[in-house]
Amino acid sequence: MKEILNEICSDPRITEISMGTIRPFSEYSGREYYGTTSKNDKADFPFPPLFIPIIIDYNSTPVAEGIIKHWFCEREYPFGYIDFGNGFLIGESARSSEQFIEGMLFEQFIDQFNYVMTDEFLSLAKKLQISEEALSKFYEVSERETNNTDCYLPIFIENQPLNCIYNKNHYNGSHPSNEVVIIERNILQASFFEIFQKEWIGYNIKNRGFSFFKKKPKYQPLENIPEWLKPDIEKKELFEYYMVKKEYGEAWLTMRVYSHWDKQELP
Repeated sequence: MKEILNEICSDPRITEISMGTIRPFSEYSGREYYGTTSKNDKADFPFPPLFIPIIIDYNSTPVAEGIIKHWFCEREYPFGYIDFGNGFLIGESARSSEQFIEGMLFEQFIDQFNYVMTDEFLSLAKKLQISEEALSKFYEVSERETNNTDCYLPIFIENQPLNCIYNKNHYNGSHPSNEVVIIERNILQASFFEIFQKEWIGYNIKNRGFSFFKKKPKYQPLENIPEWLKPDIEKKELFEYYMVKKEYGEAWLTMRVYSHWDKQELP
């Protein structure tokens, strides 16, 4: 894990968090650092091969935070989360390591330190190399009564992650969707796990019952849906087709789940 993180991320703080050298969360938070124990490396949770976990939150349904990396596609590799209880759904939460780390510290400022900058908190901020100027905005932003409060930190103003976006015209990244927005220009390099509303790609759009009671689906299917995202396509055959054609990006996006990093399972 350490070698992979060092290869794709130039910020050593990310590796230090994953390996538990820096521990932003309390011992009782329910979170584990993915690189700290062999237990995590052999965990039963399968990961789509595009997701590299850093931290796993075992509270309730497990959710992991990590890096979204498409190895055979020309996409940026931002930070995001994967929800194990929701079909391995992957969302984008940060576009840079600076956003990821400052957002994580802000979350702890609220949840663990109850809006108080204690000596312990300031020591953690120093380890994470968060400036005093950045910390000075925490109180102001924390007073906002809104979801995704961290999106209002100054570090998130430019290059906002899709988790902070409600108008697709305000987004210039490569992630394809969030709960309310689908970025059509990004769909041709999208994985099934990155599509929040599967109706966008042709799933569950048939209305049942008498025509009088039929309602228009809330989410309309896109006009140009890639083959690997369509519901009625045999994925294993499609994967083999792309491999023969040496279209490795398409083959990569066709794959579904790896049960372990060293064991491949095709769709």
